[in-house]
Amino acid sequence: MDKLTAMRTFRRVVELQSFSAAANDQRLSNGAVSKQVAELEASLGVTLLTRTTRRLSLTDAGRAYYERCACILDDIEETELALGVHQAIPRGSLKINCPMSLGLLHIAPLIPVFAERYPEINIELVMNDRRVALVEEGFDVALRAGDPLEDSSLIARRLQSIHRVLCASPGYLERFGEPTTPQALSEHKCLLYSLGAAPEVWSLGYAGQTIEQRVKATLTANSSIALREALLAGMGISLTPTFVVSADLKAGRLIEIMPTYRPPEQGLYILYPASRYLSPKVRCFVDFMVNQLGGTPPWG
Repeated sequence: MDKLTAMRTFRRVVELQSFSAAANDQRLSNGAVSKQVAELEASLGVTLLTRTTRRLSLTDAGRAYYERCACILDDIEETELALGVHQAIPRGSLKINCPMSLGLLHIAPLIPVFAERYPEINIELVMNDRRVALVEEGFDVALRAGDPLEDSSLIARRLQSIHRVLCASPGYLERFGEPTTPQALSEHKCLLYSLGAAPEVWSLGYAGQTIEQRVKATLTANSSIALREALLAGMGISLTPTFVVSADLKAGRLIEIMPTYRPPEQGLYILYPASRYLSPKVRCFVDFMVNQLGGTPPWG
C-alpha cells in the first residue's frame, strides 16, 4: 500500500462525503477507493469511517486521523510548491468554476486564448449557478458574482463591478407603456431570475436609499440568457446584468428604463485557496483573468 496515496484518498472521501465522489475525483474505481481506505484502517488497527445507506461518519479515531492527514498533506504540497514555484512551467489539471451565463458569454471565449498560451495545462471548466464548496469539490479557482461570502481559507480578488439594469424591448414598451416609478412595475409583465434570494422582490437604489418593489412574474427562469431571449421577444421587463444585455442596449434591441433607479452594484471576484506558495497553474490563470476582465469591462 502507498500510504500517501491512501491518505489522499481518505481525505477526499471525508471531504466529499462519498466513496463514489472520491473515486470520480481521484479517477479511480469505487472498489479501489474502498480497498485503499480498508488497507489504511488495517495498517492503523482502527476503524476510521462508519457507513450506512445514507451517510458516512467519522469515528473519533477517524476524525483525529483526518485532521493530521490534512495537515501533513498540506505541508507536503506547500513544500513541493516552494521548491518549484519560481521556475516551474505552468502545467497539470486546472479545474475552474464560474456562473453559467457569465461563463457562456464571457469566460468560455477566453479559454482557448489561455489554453494556447499555456499548452501544458489541462482545463476543466464547470459552469453552474450554485455556490460550490471550492476546496471540498476539488476546484482550483472560481469566478463568482456578488458577495463572495467565503471563509479565511480562500482569497477573493475583485476583478470587476457588475451592474444590473431594468430593460424591455421597444415593442413591449409601445404596447404597454414605460413605467416611471418602482410602484408602476407591479402593473407590468416581469421576467424574473429564479436563483435570486427573493426573485419577486426587486431592490432598486434611488437618492441613497433602497426601495424593495414586489413584481408579478410572467416568466421565471434560472438563466439570464433565457431571460434575454424573452426580453427580445417582448414578453416583459427584466432586471438583468449588463454583461448579458449590453450589446442589445447599444443596438437598440432593448431599452433601459427608469435609469435613475439602479440596484446596488455587485462585484465579480476570482477565488482561490490561500497559500504561501500559489501553484504556477493557478497564478497564471489568476493573472490572465485580471488582465482580461480587470479595468474597463469587456462588455462595456
